[in-house]
Amino acid sequence: MSALRFYYDLSSQPCRAIYVFLKVNGIQFEPQILSILTGEHRTPEFAQINPRKRVPAITDGEFNLSESIAIVRYIVDKYRDRIPDHWYPRDLKARARVDEYLEYQHLGTRLHFSNLFIDEITTVRTGRETDAKQKEKLIKNVQRDTHIIQKTFLGDQQFFCGNEISLADLFAAQEILQIVGVGRDPVADQPKLAAWLERVSHKLNPHFAESLKKIYSFSDQDVPQKYKN
Repeated sequence: MSALRFYYDLSSQPCRAIYVFLKVNGIQFEPQILSILTGEHRTPEFAQINPRKRVPAITDGEFNLSESIAIVRYIVDKYRDRIPDHWYPRDLKARARVDEYLEYQHLGTRLHFSNLFIDEITTVRTGRETDAKQKEKLIKNVQRDTHIIQKTFLGDQQFFCGNEISLADLFAAQEILQIVGVGRDPVADQPKLAAWLERVSHKLNPHFAESLKKIYSFSDQDVPQKYKN
């Protein structure tokens, strides 16, 4: 059987999520590391894998697939016998609860944290400052989304969908932590969310801490010890 090939760059949030998921569940893959910064995802060769020229992507034999949520659902279905049920439950209602966050994130957590990250990393690399009102809007969007996910997804639970970790937690954690790459602490003054992130890291290490090295390096930081435990 041909090995799963995984095309990724660990500066990308969804790439990190899938990378950790594969590692934690012991699913073998051939790493195909691309550099977004140098445009390796824009080559004609990679366009044969994903015509939209974005990572993550996988090949499984002659089958090519892109889009992170489609990829992770494919992996769950293919390797269901070795992936614990809590990640993406068979039970209809429990699985729907995971899907609820995975669908929310596109125009929620992912959108707002990515926008702030892109704005500030662009300033670092070009020296061009964003309009003050636009910057204020970006920050307020992140703050509002932080409130929404704490109140409507995490609540008083251990994890987003109950007392066991799921794909919702994995993707959310990577999206939220993207802004450490511009020196921001996404859970400063957010003790409930901070405690949740530490629970997530504890469940996923050592792979979670490993996945974060590149994004922390963007702001010349090491991965904090709290995410290595």
